[in-house]
Amino acid sequence: MKSDYFENFLKVLEFYKLKQIPRNNSNYYHDEKDNIFYKRRETTAEHIFSSLKLVDFFVTTEPEFFHLNKLKIYDMILYHDDIEIVVRDTGIADREERLYKEKAEIESVPILSKRLPLKLDQKLVNYDTEYREKVSEESKFANGIDKIDALVHELQYPLDWGPKGFDEKNVRAWFQPNLEYSPTFLQYFESIIRYLKNQGYFKK
Repeated sequence: MKSDYFENFLKVLEFYKLKQIPRNNSNYYHDEKDNIFYKRRETTAEHIFSSLKLVDFFVTTEPEFFHLNKLKIYDMILYHDDIEIVVRDTGIADREERLYKEKAEIESVPILSKRLPLKLDQKLVNYDTEYREKVSEESKFANGIDKIDALVHELQYPLDWGPKGFDEKNVRAWFQPNLEYSPTFLQYFESIIRYLKNQGYFKK
């Protein structure tokens, strides 16, 4: 084992920063250990966790996705938002900032890769590129999962929709383009839209 193995290992701490990157999504829960009710934002790490669960659901239950490389998708989901360690999260409602989001992220990939353990640095570069370019079925699927996760997560918080300006029109504009390539994803998306309408989520 090389003498600098532990120094290289400690670079995994860079990934732990995702636990401290806030997203625009809500996360309200009771901490029974300290008996405190928290009302805070979801972190990027939490988004990745639930996205992995959604990958497992769809690849396991939906025939359209049975042939996909599940391990590759897991890797892509694990790496797809790592760049937020450098540039932070930009929510869909941050319209002005989103104009420059992708450019800033792409420019920051080499910066982040230098902070990561050897071999994982190149995985970041490879998966970030594949995810953005949607060159494989797995990358298209991972992009779809990313969008569905945000929708499913916010089903817990009805007041984050209509009262905050989210209506059917802008939800379709933001999410549908990454889902309509797949009949299965589109079916679930339409079911979510119907649920949101029937349950009054879009009411201001």
